[in-house]
Amino acid sequence: MIVRLKSSSPHYPELSASQPYFVIGIEANDFRILNDKGKPYLYPLDLFDVIDAQHPPDWVTEFGTDGEQYSYPASLNVPGFFEDFFDQKPEQTSTFWHVLNQTLSKAA
Repeated sequence: MIVRLKSSSPHYPELSASQPYFVIGIEANDFRILNDKGKPYLYPLDLFDVIDAQHPPDWVTEFGTDGEQYSYPASLNVPGFFEDFFDQKPEQTSTFWHVLNQTLSKAA
């Protein structure tokens, strides 16, 4: 899935309106995107126009009790994964970059 920021915002200086972004996952209807600073943060989906809506075939998709979507590659679809990643735990850090590199190489 590829998205583009609708317009620049002072609330999100780490995103560029001219830059397409590959969606790493969807969490409670927010897009997880590798921003311009190289951080995989969550952003509200209404900030973006969808350029390519195709989800990678290896994503696991679930829906919460209020219908919110959660979609990630299987190895990132683990409760607490990104908390551990941001705590710089070696296993999650390695797994994240491995999955991201594989995914981007397939998309190229």
